[in-house]
Formats: sequence, structure tokens, C-alpha cells
Amino acid sequence: MDYGEAVTEFEEFFSERYFQEVVEAAKDGRDSVVVEFEKLDMFSFELTDYLRENPVSGVDAAEEGVQSHEQVTGEDFSVRFVNMPEEDQVLLKNLRSEHIGKFIPVEGMIKRASQVKPEVVSAIFECTACGDRYEKEQDSSELKSPYKCDCGSKKFDAIEKNMTDTQMVTLEEDPESREGSEQPSSLSVRLEGDLVDPDFQKKIVPGNVVEVTGIMRERPLKKNSKKFDIYMEANHVEPTQQEFEEFELSGDEAEEIRAMAEEGNIYERIVNSIAPSIFGHDRIKEAIALQIFGGVKKTREDGVKSRGDLHLLLIGEPGTGKSQMLKFTGELAPKGRYVVGKSSTGAGLTASVVKEESTGEFSLEAGAVVLANKGMAAIDEIDKMAAEDRSSLHEAMEQQQISVSKANIQATLNAETSILAAGNPKFGRFDPYEPIPEQINIGDTLLSRFDMIFPVLDEPDEEKDKELAGTILQNHIDPEDTDAEIQQEELRKYIAYAKKNVRPQLTEEASQKIQEFYVNMRSKGDEGSVPITARQLEALIRISEAAARAQLKEEVDVSDAEKAIDLLTYCLKQVGMDPETGDFDIDIIESGVSNSQRNRLQTIKQLIDTLAGDDDSAEIEEVLEHAQEDGIEEDKAEEIIEKLKREGELFEPQQGHIQKI
Repeated sequence: MDYGEAVTEFEEFFSERYFQEVVEAAKDGRDSVVVEFEKLDMFSFELTDYLRENPVSGVDAAEEGVQSHEQVTGEDFSVRFVNMPEEDQVLLKNLRSEHIGKFIPVEGMIKRASQVKPEVVSAIFECTACGDRYEKEQDSSELKSPYKCDCGSKKFDAIEKNMTDTQMVTLEEDPESREGSEQPSSLSVRLEGDLVDPDFQKKIVPGNVVEVTGIMRERPLKKNSKKFDIYMEANHVEPTQQEFEEFELSGDEAEEIRAMAEEGNIYERIVNSIAPSIFGHDRIKEAIALQIFGGVKKTREDGVKSRGDLHLLLIGEPGTGKSQMLKFTGELAPKGRYVVGKSSTGAGLTASVVKEESTGEFSLEAGAVVLANKGMAAIDEIDKMAAEDRSSLHEAMEQQQISVSKANIQATLNAETSILAAGNPKFGRFDPYEPIPEQINIGDTLLSRFDMIFPVLDEPDEEKDKELAGTILQNHIDPEDTDAEIQQEELRKYIAYAKKNVRPQLTEEASQKIQEFYVNMRSKGDEGSVPITARQLEALIRISEAAARAQLKEEVDVSDAEKAIDLLTYCLKQVGMDPETGDFDIDIIESGVSNSQRNRLQTIKQLIDTLAGDDDSAEIEEVLEHAQEDGIEEDKAEEIIEKLKREGELFEPQQGHIQKI
């Protein structure tokens, strides 16, 4: 098939088979029509073969063919091809020189995207000697003038430039297509024309997984080099993995989802469909289900924003199924990211500044939390992360954005991400005689940002152990069999529908219920202790909204508020209760020190001041004796002295003596 035959075939295709699609594209004011490759293949397989082998001529022939359509008036009307057969798809790691000049589809995750910049396509040059004008196509990185004028002069001025908008995008191989410890392969992709329109740019977001069809090109690594780099000139970009809100559901699917919600036990069915292969942990599964649905984000008139995303922390002993629950959640949520704390840095989680090889400019590269924007970031082994790397999560968790001021870049990136983190206690297993918060090695400022904290204990219990063993053995006998009441794909659609269409409002009755609980809890506090703060109040509202949203309710009623109160009370009993008094004390989570501990600290400090001699030091034995008289046990007093020494408030000037700094 030659070029002329290809143009004729395309004219026939657009007038007979694709007439209506072109009419709709022209009516909507679009600059291109998207052609399903399969339909073109059914019309003429010779035409699709011609396009694969001679993509430049093939695309030109398609664009010339569509011009014959009566609805197409502009010359710059493009033809985009989508959904090429799976056998044509090439993995990024398998791209070779044989693919140069071919029309192929590739899939990957957008790692970074440059700014949209204008580029000269062709220019008109005027000879400075005689004034003759020449038009020259520009296909290299530098603006090139004609070699010589007919008058013999070689000096030209560019007087007119025909420009188009372009953007460079870096695609990275999807983790699922990598084997073992392979380095991820990447590919530069050049976008131009309507692919850089502001509306289309919403799809070109770092973190989105996309399928790109285009022509493979080569360029020298440096001037006169015999080694080349490959890149792709994109013909079309189609997202394959999007945020929940971007899911498109058909009318029938939406109807099915509404029918599911009307069944009385939908809430329990959703909870039972979270990580069904893991035995037990019903409360944690309920919290994860609510986290995926999330509360409602609100922006007030004064610009203050209230986040709707819930953050969860699981602190548990080894072998309790934490990582599996994180993996499941990361896969269920679109744009879910699963990272391991030990091998993650602050920049890897938030954002880093990298130098573009092609332009030499600095650009932002998004980290896991930003890539999971409007999705879920599952961070395993958060306790093994370096403290300075963990601190980078503070802004992301509360303000839901990440500010970057590096090189010459000042930027604020959105990070509307729910964080599900897991870690181990300080010494691997929980000490039954120590308060649980003291065994969580994460830092109080980060700990207080989690809406719910769940200790996952591994306690021997004959009945439970029998059931657990049975579940694990059954999973090995029949790995395909799951007890999920709602299948994963169906659940994903349900969540997408809920997040897109349901924004539950808090009713007066539910508000009253939450207020009563909050005021009642606050009134229970002894002098100096705070059982609950406004942070927990906001968490209650978010959990209530998530419970209503899970049932597709437009209003948060009393039953949703009760679910939230029940879940938060369960969490506070585990981690926010002072073991000495049996009262709720949120300071244990907020500052790591309960009110009773704080009182003992003050007593010990006052004793040291009172007993200090001329050299400002006091005998440890004497301090311990007086502490016992004040009702502080000797081992508790010793523990406080050691703690104050570690924190740099006390030191030993000589053996057996302590002194305040």
C-alpha cells in the first residue's frame, strides 16, 4: 500500500464507518478525533499494518483523509489512535533499536511532567542581502536557517515562526511488570497539539498510570555521538488507573450500586469484604473500610480547610497480618501506593528536585504521598524510618499539601492522601506491664496526627488459634477461594460511586450526640488531665461522615455518630487510657506523658531542688527516700531520674549524686 491508497482508504473510513464520531468531535469544538484501533483493523487490516510500519506517513494520511469530511473545517484537525491490540504492546524494559520508527503502545506511570513550552515547527527566513524569503521546517533542537540564498548570501533573519505547544513527560515502568530487584525503566514522551490543552492536562498528572500510543524516535546523546537515546512522540495518551472520583460508571452499574446500598446489611458486607483472607481484626477492617470512603473535605469562607481523609496506624507484633492488610488496601484504592519505611526517605515520600537531562532545568519529582493524591499511601514499618524522614509527613497529614523550596523551585503540591501506616512495638513485642503508647517508637507529634491507633496483639487463645490455623490452611488448600461478600472490582466501583456522588451532611441529632459524648468525656478529666481534645472531635465527625457515605446516605444520622463513637472509644481504651488511674488521658498520645507521670516528674524535680546542698547536687538515695514518703515507688522514681538524665535535664556530677542542668 502506498501513501495515495492510504489517504483514499482513510477518506472512505471516515465517511462510512466513523462519520458520527467525527461529527461529535467537531460539534464539541475538539481539535482531534479518537479512533478505536480495533474498528480500523476490522475496516482494513492493510491500513493498520501500513500505520504500524510507516507511522509518519500513516498519521499524515489519516489527517489528510479526515479533511474530506464535511464537518472538518480547520487544517489542524488531528487523528488519535487508541486501544491497540495487547500483542503490540511493548514493556518499557524491552524497547530496542528495532522499535525506532514504529507505531507502538506502551504503558507506565507518569513520574514527572515538564512545563508546557512553545516550540517552533517551521519558520520563514528573510535574506539580509536581497530580501528573498524561504520557509524551512524545524526538526532539530536548534533553530536552523537555510544554507544559502540564490544571491549567494548566507545571512538570514527569522521573521515569522509557526509554533506549537509541547511538553516532555517521563514514564516509569509500573512496579507490577518488574521482576525481583530490577531497576525501573523509564521513557521520555513528547506531547504536542491538543495533548497539552488545559482540559487534557488533568490526565497528565504524576502518579497516573497511562497507555501512550506513538512513534518511537531517536536522538544523539550529545553532538556527533554515535550513541543514541530513544523517546516517543505521542499520538494519544489514555489513563488506565485513575482517582476514585474519575471512575466512569454506566447507568446500569450506578443502578446496581444504589440497589446494593438499599440492602439493610450493606455496612457489614463492606467490612467483611476488606482483606477477607485475613482472620479476625474486625475493628481494624471496619476502620480501613471507613478510611477508604473518607469524610467530606470542607473549605470555609476564610480559606481554612478541614481535611476529610482519615489516617490510621496499626502497631502490632510480628506475624499478625498488618502488612497483608496494607497491601490489600493499597491495591483496592486506585492510585494506592505501598512503601516500606526502612527503604524510604523524606524526599521519596514527599517530593524531590531533579535536573532534567534534556534541558538542564530543575523540575519537581513527586514522591509516594503526592503520587497517591486523592488515593491511599500505605507505609509499612514506619517505626524503622529515620526521625527526620518521618517528620516530612507532618505537613502532608494535617495540611494535606507539601511545600518545596529547593534549587530555584518554590512550589506547593497537593497531598490529599489517606495514610495507613504500620509498625512494630519498640522491643518487637508488647510488654503487658507497660502502657502501650510508651512502646510506640514514632514520636508524639506524628502519633497525634493519626485519627485512630490500633495495637495488634498476638495473645494465645485456644479457640481463636484453632480458627486462625483453619483459615490459613484453607487459604493454602484453595488459594482462589475467598469469603468476600462483595468482589474487589465491584467494591471498587461502589467506593468510586460513593466518593463521587455522596457528600453527607451532619444532622442536628448526630451533631448533638457527638457533642454530648465530647462534653461528657472532657468532664471526666481529673485536675491537669485532658481525656479528649478537638482533634478527636474532628476525627469523630470524619468517621461519622465516612460511615454515612459507605451506606450512600445524604445525611449523617445518630446511628453513624454511634458507630464513630464506638470505634473511637475502642481505640482510646487501647492507647489513650492511663493504666494507673483507669481514666482517659489524651496526653499519653499527644505528648507521650500521662498526667500522673507529669505529676511525679514535677515532684522529683522539686525534691532535687529542696535536697540540693551547696554544690547544687542531691544524693540519689535521699531523693528516693523522700519520693517514697510522697507515695512514689522506688522503681518508678529511679525510672523518672533515668528519663530526665536521658533528656538532658539532670546529670551526675559524681557517683550517687544528681544535679539539675
